[in-house]
Amino acid sequence: MENILKDINAVVGVTGCFICNGEGQVLASALPELFDETILSTVGRTMAQTMAGLATARQRKMGDIDLIYDQGRLIAKNLGEGCLCILCARNINVPLLNLTANLGSRKLTEILKALGPAETKVKAPDRARVTPTLTVNGTFFAQMEHELTKVMGPVATLIIDDEVAALGADKDAFPRDRMAELVEKVSSEIADERKRANFQQSMLEATKTLR
Repeated sequence: MENILKDINAVVGVTGCFICNGEGQVLASALPELFDETILSTVGRTMAQTMAGLATARQRKMGDIDLIYDQGRLIAKNLGEGCLCILCARNINVPLLNLTANLGSRKLTEILKALGPAETKVKAPDRARVTPTLTVNGTFFAQMEHELTKVMGPVATLIIDDEVAALGADKDAFPRDRMAELVEKVSSEIADERKRANFQQSMLEATKTLR
């Protein structure tokens, strides 16, 4: 499960994600430590119950639930025996996210089916947790400056420095869990939609080197 969550977290704009069973118990999580487990459990249980209720009312399996807020977005994917919850930027490229997340959901559905209901009821001490990488390396910023320069020219470095400063961070010790947020802010400076999408895709590849 942990590797699947890592793949989803590598998508530009994703803050983190977690898996819960039908009762809301968190089975695996790849979110920054500031997210309390009690809150995750409450969110997971609400999503699982909502999907179950809608499925009963409509007499068919429910798909995704997409909740959009001022400062973010929560996407929940139905796993049958539970759900996958993804916390991400409000204006994330959803089709790009789904390329990775839908594949991961199919794998997770099979894993939960194989485990069965009894085995997915875990106790808190046994719960799997993925610890986010603390900082990015220099390669990430070198790649970002290279890709942005191709689109924005020599002002690319200034744009990146300004956005890093606006986040109250430092390039020499930039938090791994804010990488997607930075890419989202930098890419918003690119007016051309196609060029912006290409930049985001390039940065998605760059993030894979940080795993």
